[in-house]
Amino acid sequence: MEKHEFLILLRKIEAAYPHNKIGDETALMWRRACLDMDFHHVMEKLMTHIEKNPYPPSIAEIAVFTRSESLFLHQAKRWEQEGKERIERDQQLGRRKPVPSWLSERAAR
Repeated sequence: MEKHEFLILLRKIEAAYPHNKIGDETALMWRRACLDMDFHHVMEKLMTHIEKNPYPPSIAEIAVFTRSESLFLHQAKRWEQEGKERIERDQQLGRRKPVPSWLSERAAR
Protein backbone atom coordinates (compact mmCIF):
# COMPACT_ATOMS: atom_id res chain seq x y z
CA MET A 1 0.00 0.00 0.00
CA GLU A 2 1.35 3.39 -0.99
CA LYS A 3 1.54 6.31 1.41
CA HIS A 4 -1.22 8.30 -0.31
CA GLU A 5 -3.48 5.22 -0.25
CA PHE A 6 -2.79 4.76 3.44
CA LEU A 7 -3.80 8.37 4.10
CA ILE A 8 -7.06 7.77 2.22
CA LEU A 9 -7.67 4.74 4.44
CA LEU A 10 -7.16 6.78 7.62
CA ARG A 11 -9.42 9.56 6.35
CA LYS A 12 -12.19 7.06 5.60
CA ILE A 13 -11.94 5.58 9.10
CA GLU A 14 -12.04 9.02 10.73
CA ALA A 15 -14.97 10.08 8.52
CA ALA A 16 -16.96 6.97 9.41
CA TYR A 17 -16.09 7.16 13.11
CA PRO A 18 -15.72 10.89 13.91
CA HIS A 19 -15.62 10.26 17.67
CA ASN A 20 -12.40 8.29 17.20
CA LYS A 21 -9.34 10.31 16.20
CA ILE A 22 -6.28 8.34 15.12
CA GLY A 23 -3.11 9.52 16.83
CA ASP A 24 0.37 9.77 15.32
CA GLU A 25 1.71 6.68 17.08
CA THR A 26 -1.26 4.59 16.01
CA ALA A 27 -0.92 5.85 12.44
CA LEU A 28 2.76 4.87 12.37
CA MET A 29 2.00 1.37 13.65
CA TRP A 30 -0.81 0.96 11.13
CA ARG A 31 1.42 2.26 8.33
CA ARG A 32 4.05 -0.41 9.04
CA ALA A 33 1.36 -3.09 9.17
CA CYS A 34 -0.21 -1.95 5.88
CA LEU A 35 2.97 -1.89 3.78
CA ASP A 36 2.39 -5.37 2.29
CA MET A 37 -1.38 -5.07 1.96
CA ASP A 38 -3.42 -4.43 -1.15
CA PHE A 39 -5.21 -1.08 -0.87
CA HIS A 40 -8.36 -2.07 -2.78
CA HIS A 41 -8.91 -5.26 -0.79
CA VAL A 42 -8.39 -3.40 2.50
CA MET A 43 -10.89 -0.74 1.43
CA GLU A 44 -13.45 -3.44 0.61
CA LYS A 45 -13.04 -4.95 4.07
CA LEU A 46 -13.21 -1.49 5.65
CA MET A 47 -16.48 -0.68 3.89
CA THR A 48 -17.95 -4.00 5.00
CA HIS A 49 -16.80 -3.29 8.55
CA ILE A 50 -18.34 0.20 8.49
CA GLU A 51 -21.66 -1.22 7.31
CA LYS A 52 -21.83 -3.75 10.14
CA ASN A 53 -20.01 -2.24 13.13
CA PRO A 54 -20.58 0.87 15.21
CA TYR A 55 -16.96 0.79 16.43
CA PRO A 56 -13.79 1.50 14.42
CA PRO A 57 -11.83 -1.50 13.16
CA SER A 58 -8.60 -2.85 14.48
CA ILE A 59 -5.90 -3.45 11.90
CA ALA A 60 -6.52 -7.20 12.15
CA GLU A 61 -10.17 -6.76 11.17
CA ILE A 62 -9.38 -5.09 7.86
CA ALA A 63 -6.01 -6.65 7.03
CA VAL A 64 -5.67 -8.35 3.64
CA PHE A 65 -2.43 -9.96 2.58
CA THR A 66 -2.10 -10.76 -1.10
CA ARG A 67 0.52 -13.47 -0.75
CA SER A 68 -1.12 -16.46 -2.36
CA GLU A 69 0.73 -19.26 -0.60
CA SER A 70 2.64 -19.20 2.65
CA LEU A 71 6.13 -20.62 2.97
CA PHE A 72 4.88 -23.15 5.52
CA LEU A 73 2.36 -24.63 3.09
CA HIS A 74 5.04 -24.95 0.44
CA GLN A 75 7.38 -26.69 2.92
CA ALA A 76 4.61 -29.01 4.17
CA LYS A 77 3.73 -30.04 0.61
CA ARG A 78 7.39 -30.77 -0.10
CA TRP A 79 7.71 -32.90 3.05
CA GLU A 80 4.55 -34.79 2.14
CA GLN A 81 5.89 -35.54 -1.34
CA GLU A 82 9.29 -36.63 0.03
CA GLY A 83 7.57 -38.94 2.53
CA LYS A 84 5.41 -40.47 -0.17
CA GLU A 85 8.46 -41.09 -2.37
CA ARG A 86 10.37 -42.62 0.56
CA ILE A 87 7.51 -44.99 1.42
CA GLU A 88 7.18 -46.10 -2.20
CA ARG A 89 10.95 -46.62 -2.49
CA ASP A 90 11.03 -48.64 0.75
CA GLN A 91 8.14 -50.82 -0.45
CA GLN A 92 9.87 -51.50 -3.78
CA LEU A 93 13.13 -52.43 -2.06
CA GLY A 94 11.35 -54.60 0.51
CA ARG A 95 12.64 -52.55 3.43
CA ARG A 96 10.60 -52.53 6.59
CA LYS A 97 11.25 -50.54 9.68
CA PRO A 98 11.59 -52.61 12.84
CA VAL A 99 8.62 -52.63 15.17
CA PRO A 100 9.41 -50.75 18.41
CA SER A 101 9.81 -53.03 21.42
CA TRP A 102 7.03 -51.39 23.37
CA LEU A 103 4.62 -52.04 20.51
CA SER A 104 5.61 -55.68 20.04
CA GLU A 105 5.17 -56.30 23.81
CA ARG A 106 1.62 -54.94 23.68
CA ALA A 107 0.75 -56.99 20.61
CA ALA A 108 1.92 -60.20 22.32
CA ARG A 109 -0.59 -59.81 25.19
